[in-house]
Amino acid sequence: MVKKAWKIEYDLLNSAKPKVNKLPDWGGISNFEKFNQELLKLFWLSFVPGSGAPEHLVVGAVQSVENMGKDVTEAERLLEEGFQALEKNDLVSLGAITSNIFHLLNEAKDIPGHPYRRFKRPLGWEEIAEHFPEDKDISISPDVLRDKIYGGWVGQICGGSMGTFIEGYTHNTLIHAFGDKLGTYLYKPSTINDDITFEIAFLLAYEEFKQNITSKDIALKWVAHIPFGWSAEYVALENLKRGIYPPLSGRIANPYQEWVGAQMRCMVEGLVSPGEPCKAARLAFLDSQISHSGNGIYGGIHSAVLTSLAFIYDEPRSIIKKSLEYIPEGTEFKEVVNTVIRWCEEAGNWEEVLRKVENHFKKYNWVHLYPNTAGVINSLWFGEGNFERSMRIVSSFGYDVDCNAGEVGTVLGITLGRDRIDSKWYKPFNGIIETYVKGFKKIKIAELVERTLNSI
Repeated sequence: MVKKAWKIEYDLLNSAKPKVNKLPDWGGISNFEKFNQELLKLFWLSFVPGSGAPEHLVVGAVQSVENMGKDVTEAERLLEEGFQALEKNDLVSLGAITSNIFHLLNEAKDIPGHPYRRFKRPLGWEEIAEHFPEDKDISISPDVLRDKIYGGWVGQICGGSMGTFIEGYTHNTLIHAFGDKLGTYLYKPSTINDDITFEIAFLLAYEEFKQNITSKDIALKWVAHIPFGWSAEYVALENLKRGIYPPLSGRIANPYQEWVGAQMRCMVEGLVSPGEPCKAARLAFLDSQISHSGNGIYGGIHSAVLTSLAFIYDEPRSIIKKSLEYIPEGTEFKEVVNTVIRWCEEAGNWEEVLRKVENHFKKYNWVHLYPNTAGVINSLWFGEGNFERSMRIVSSFGYDVDCNAGEVGTVLGITLGRDRIDSKWYKPFNGIIETYVKGFKKIKIAELVERTLNSI
């Protein structure tokens, strides 16, 4: 029999004994105050842990809501006031300003005639997948499958580790700073990043629930194992802790819902769906809507589909073109992908495409989905299946390099298999990756491979 809530509280009250000769102790509250102050300041000026790139997360929120066709004029008026409060360390004022900005973004009205309104934005799986082709039966021998999955994980880990040190900068500044060293490990590589963190959480849920898995199942693994997120994932985790579950966890008070977060982590759905892109897309949808909505979800689906297709197509350009069949018709994301492919087809080299991306997406944050999708497509297209060349391109491209290099590395790792990736890329890890996932601070790459194989 379930014990009633009122009875639990009633028993607690009646069992409580006063503390005789003990003064009130409020000392612990200072720890909470300090944490909240530091978090507030981080929203106004933070530095990416791996690369040290600066970011104004509040400004990015305003920027992104305008990208979605909303009038952010009132919120923009408060930005300068917020920076002045930050400079004075006036956190009392800064807290109120920050709250007001997010309120104004939540209440922002549509801009009449904004281009964003021209596109469809399906949110449910049936509507999203309406025109997706059905999966066909394929046969991959166990040895080949293991090698490709191993290659996929290794490629992702190496690409992410390389990119961690250089994310958040432009092509020009990266070339000026590092020149021909780009496309290699600039420093001692580290596997700690947020991309693989969420993928491990998915794997834990998928091992338990398999095809019956729901977004809620994955979300609860987030809450159990992931201590902290940023941008869209931060908002989602806060929503989840308060019982706001998917899909609302990705939509409510989340100005970052069309950033790169779903794209960066949905390769795992392709790894557990080798040669089954529609299955991969469905799993990525369930994962993506925890923290994203609209085009942000389509980006996660696209990442999973590219990964799944890599098991049956060896040539990156074929994989990219085939992936178009798994993007909802009439969406802005589909137009973006089509446009980038056209630029690649017309260009003589990847730098030409880069300059078009920089100009076309100059109003978008460097963590937004669109320029980073362009970076992935451009690197795969002109890398032509060569791991070294592709890493050079993706690291030189700029934007969210670790996410993009991790995705490019996954796709190429699958097409090549582990043994065709130069061992210089993965030897530094000694077969071990480190994370900040609770219970999985260290995990063998071989174990990750076996857990993935056992989930198929």
